[in-house]
Amino acid sequence: MLQALRPDGSATFVGHERVTATLAGRRGTFVFEDLNTLSPGGDVHGRWLVVPGSGTGELAGLRGEGSFAAAVGESAAITLDYWFE
Repeated sequence: MLQALRPDGSATFVGHERVTATLAGRRGTFVFEDLNTLSPGGDVHGRWLVVPGSGTGELAGLRGEGSFAAAVGESAAITLDYWFE
């Protein structure tokens, strides 16, 4: 992750994450590209994109995108829409 932190405590951060998962009964790995924001109060919001061609094993051909939002002290709300080429 690479983060740009502002004096007010807010930030924007980007990165890549390798995920090991089972989706629709298929096992493998893939890589998310992240684009995220942090509010001065600590709430985090982000968007994920599955890096095309990054799926391995039974997740080869995986495509998709998702998002998350997490308020301080709360559980994260997560979405992921995906499909296979």
